[in-house]
Amino acid sequence: MTEIKFPKINFESKYQNYKQDELESYKLLRTNIEFSSIDNELQVLAVTSSDSAEAKTTTSVNLAKVMAAQKSRVLLIDCDLRIPDVHKVLKLSNRLGLTNALINHETEITSLTKYIQSVKVQNGINDLFVMTSGSTIPNPLEVLSSKRFKELISTLKEHFNFIVIDAPPVLPVADAIPISLASDGVLFCIASHQTQKERAVTAVSQLQRANANIIGTVLTLVPSSKNNYYNYSYTKHSKVPRTLGHALKIKNRKLRSQEK
Repeated sequence: MTEIKFPKINFESKYQNYKQDELESYKLLRTNIEFSSIDNELQVLAVTSSDSAEAKTTTSVNLAKVMAAQKSRVLLIDCDLRIPDVHKVLKLSNRLGLTNALINHETEITSLTKYIQSVKVQNGINDLFVMTSGSTIPNPLEVLSSKRFKELISTLKEHFNFIVIDAPPVLPVADAIPISLASDGVLFCIASHQTQKERAVTAVSQLQRANANIIGTVLTLVPSSKNNYYNYSYTKHSKVPRTLGHALKIKNRKLRSQEK
């Protein structure tokens, strides 16, 4: 494997400081993901939801952080090219990122380093590597459906132990479909008291029709009064601070099949 170096950035963020319960909840999610892929390799995981503001970016970022505590090379990619949030959450530059690498036909790892940033995770053993969305483009769906995007993901898989993709929501646009097909698995976020059942069913049906591998669901934005074990502070997409809880649930296909 080629030895590569990335620009390292130290950042201060309220998302950086875990409460213990929150940290344990993401560790539990990490463990369940690992158990769901005992028989099938799961190296690239896309995180999506039916609509926006359902905490998929928060889930993506924090899951990548706990993965980085266990695996030496974890990459977080912001594939939400229309409303990117990863660089805002981690306070990173978005001048160069995914779209720039694709537009410039960059598919070799040695040339991709300028599009990847390395950030320190508080109390973490390993750094977290991040590829932000990059410059705004007029045709996100065409770019994400391209052969070049699949080639880029294949190259990154050779140099990172685990890749988390923050994908756009399924229903507003079709961008999540090609991303799910370039991934080994999909994690679907459902916001408590917010996601409409019909919308979630429709979104999951669309992913299934495209033959996406949905490994499980994550229940997000659970009010703290409902579940004190998962209390933590979270800022919604609308930037309005709220005290919320986070309950994590993942359905293991193998375990379900054994129970039948």
